[in-house]
Formats: sequence, C-alpha cells, structure tokens
Amino acid sequence: MVLDIKTQLDSAFNPKVVAVVGSRMVDDYIWLRNMSDLKCKLYSVQINPDDIAGIENLGIPNYKSLVEIPEPVDYVVVAVPRRAVPFVLKDAISKGVPSVHMFTSGFAESGNQEGFDIQQQIATMVKDAGMLLIGPNCMGVFNPRVGMRFGAGQDVENIGTVSIISQSGGHASAMTTGLQSCGIGVNMTVSFGNALMLDSPDLLEYFTQDTNTDIICAYIEGPKDGGEFFRILRKVAPSKPVVLWKGGRTEAGQRSAASHTGSLAGSMEVWNAGVKQAGAISVDSLEELIDVVRCLTYLGKTKGDRIGIIGGSGGQSVSMSDDFSSYGFTVPQLSDKTLERMGSFFQLIGASYFNPVDIGGINRDNLGEILDLLTSDPNIEILAMMRGIQARRRSHEDLVDELKLYRQAKDNSGKPLLAMFWSSAPNNDSEAIKETDAILQELGIPSFPTPLRAAVALRKVVDYYKILDDLE
Repeated sequence: MVLDIKTQLDSAFNPKVVAVVGSRMVDDYIWLRNMSDLKCKLYSVQINPDDIAGIENLGIPNYKSLVEIPEPVDYVVVAVPRRAVPFVLKDAISKGVPSVHMFTSGFAESGNQEGFDIQQQIATMVKDAGMLLIGPNCMGVFNPRVGMRFGAGQDVENIGTVSIISQSGGHASAMTTGLQSCGIGVNMTVSFGNALMLDSPDLLEYFTQDTNTDIICAYIEGPKDGGEFFRILRKVAPSKPVVLWKGGRTEAGQRSAASHTGSLAGSMEVWNAGVKQAGAISVDSLEELIDVVRCLTYLGKTKGDRIGIIGGSGGQSVSMSDDFSSYGFTVPQLSDKTLERMGSFFQLIGASYFNPVDIGGINRDNLGEILDLLTSDPNIEILAMMRGIQARRRSHEDLVDELKLYRQAKDNSGKPLLAMFWSSAPNNDSEAIKETDAILQELGIPSFPTPLRAAVALRKVVDYYKILDDLE
C-alpha cells in the first residue's frame, strides 16, 4: 500500500484515540503518565495481571490486545520487548491503525543479527500494510495542543511556533524543555530514532507546509537519502529558518551514531557545504541551538554588525569587545554628537561613556537619557546590555523599572536589544539570574549566559539574514 505521510502524520499528531501497549508498574507506568494531559481518549494494552491493577487504578481502560479496543485507534505507542513487537504490529494492522510510535529499541542499531532481522520483518509488515511507523528506538511526539508528551518536563501550556525534529530522544526532550525555559513556545517535537520509515526529509517537508511553524530545529545523525534531505532543505530554509545540529561530526561521534540510531554519517565537508548552500543555520551544541533560536525569536531580521555595549567594569568592557570583535562585529566609538551630549552630564568617577558604556553607580539616575543617546546613535545597530548579577543589590521593583527603560529605548529606536549575564559563579547566582531572566522574558528581551555565547549566536543569525538577501 502507498503511504500518505502527511495525512498519517496528521493522525499521529492530532489523534482522537491513543493506545499505549506495554506500560508497566516497574517503570511507574511512565508512558501512561506522559499522557495525563491528553485531550482525547486513552487506552492501555497489557496482558500481565501484575501490571493491570495499577493501570486500572489510574482510571485508564485496559485491554489484552489492540483488536479488543471498542473503537478505531489513531495512534499507538509500542513499549514492549523487541521479540513481542511483530505480534503487536500484527494486531495494529488488523485494527487498521494508521500510525505507530515504537519506543522499543534493540534493532539494527544493536549490531546483532536478531535485532537486524526483526527490524527487517517489521519494515516489511508496515510497508505492506501502508502503516506509518515513527521509530523504532525513539520517544515519539510532543504536541502541547492535544496534551500529548513523552517527558514530564514538557509544558503543554507553553505553545509557540518552533517545531523540533530529532533522531535522539534525549536531545528532543532537552531542546523542548530548554527552549520553553527561555519563554519560547514549542509547536511540536518529533523524536524519530532509527528512521526505519519516517526520516528527517519527511518531517522537514511536513513542517515546511505547517502554518503553525515559523522556525524548525533539527538534530540529525544521518539522513538515509542525503540528496532528498538537501533538496527539501533548500526549499524550506529561505522561507523558514532551519537550525541544524549535526551529530557524528568526528570519527568517534560517527561510531556512536551507528550504535545509537544505526545512522551512517557521511563527509562533514559535504554536509557543511550543503547546509551553507541551502541557507540553513548550522550549530554545534544544544546551547548554541537554544541561543540561536533566542535571537531568531526576539531580535527580528537583524543584519547589523555594529554593537553598542552598556554595563560592566573596565576589564569586562575589554573582554566583551574582544568577544564580539572575534566574531566579526565592530564595537565602534559613538558619534561626536553623542559623545558631546554624554559629556554634558556623565559623571566619570568609576565610569566611562565610550563604547562600551560603563555607567557605574553614579549615573543610574540618567539611565533613560543614556539609553536614548545610545540607541539613537547612527554608529550603533544593535544594543547589548551586560547584567552583573553579583553586583545587583536593588529591589525587585527597582530592577523591573530599570529593565523597562531598556525595553522603552528598544521600542523607541526599533533597534535589536539583547542581554548578557556575567557571573563567575552561576550556580551560586542562579536565583538572581532566574529572577532577572524572568523579567527579561516578560519584556521580550533575549538573554544569554555569557557575552561570548551572545556573540556566537548573533553572528549566525545575522549571517543567515544576509544570506537570505543574496538568495532573493
């Protein structure tokens, strides 16, 4: 039978009836608990009497097989041992289930013959039946709109326009919770593991057409059809930013990818050239991915290279200037007109008004005027403010009032504004950082743990928008 991947993905992402096969007491019925916010019907399939009582205590109807469920099922989560998978799939095919997520692992990625043979068996079964298989060896789907998740930390209330695809379940979860913790809503996340049937090109294509998706994030170890992957990437990247994190960039990483998802990574030179040609954004870590999405979400289509920096001591000003300059930005001197006006009121005791601007404690009463001068200066295209957490002794209300001045200056000038933290002991300062970051999120100002991380992410995003101009 021929697959209709879009229609079947729709049924997987927006099911009316879900069944979980194999949820057990030993893992605290985690797959059923993951569905605690599900906005549709949920059934369990379990034959072990020791597990059934606990399932019923959760208030979830249990049946001995999928075919016994008294209505059509749109989406099945399979969490049974490897050898039991063909029997579950046989029932799912008899039931007419359109989409199955297979959490079960130990197939081709295990390197043993039995795992390979069973994977080939299930591939034949689902292909002949026209069933869409997500996985195996994956975490499946997070869709907050329907309350479907695969991890307890995923927030079904924080819905946005970022869609995530990942061969790794751990990275899928980390990207989801990492972005949501930054105040960035997630539209949907799909972990697809071994990509036996559903692969990254299919998901790129799907989210290209999805009107709820503005940004696509992807962790890829190796698409089975590289040509198809880059064909679709070239189509989507000019219309929606695609942030790509490639796993298996080194020989050691490639060995790990082969045993993780069975992926065979190709030449990094070819990969990098293809990503660049397509106009996608390449990142090398979870932190970089989150930082880049911060920039894309909050800063708009910024293409500037001239940075105005405010905050920090003399030594910190030097370091921040080095960080941004190292990534191709300039930290220009302010215009003569701005310097003249600054000089008319700025107190230079322990402070400086050359870019970077160190306002010290004595100039805080003039912060609004300083910000207006900085953001209106023709030499400045982007404003970056440094927040020295250890030095903060002001009340929460005073902090809110101060940060509102930054937002006001941003709105008045129309120029991008970002914040950077500076802490030598971030674990000790975590509560103060969290408090400040929460206020910044409310004000729509992205924050970065260090100036260097801000510089790296900003460079990638500025280059992306410049490349888009070249592609048009």
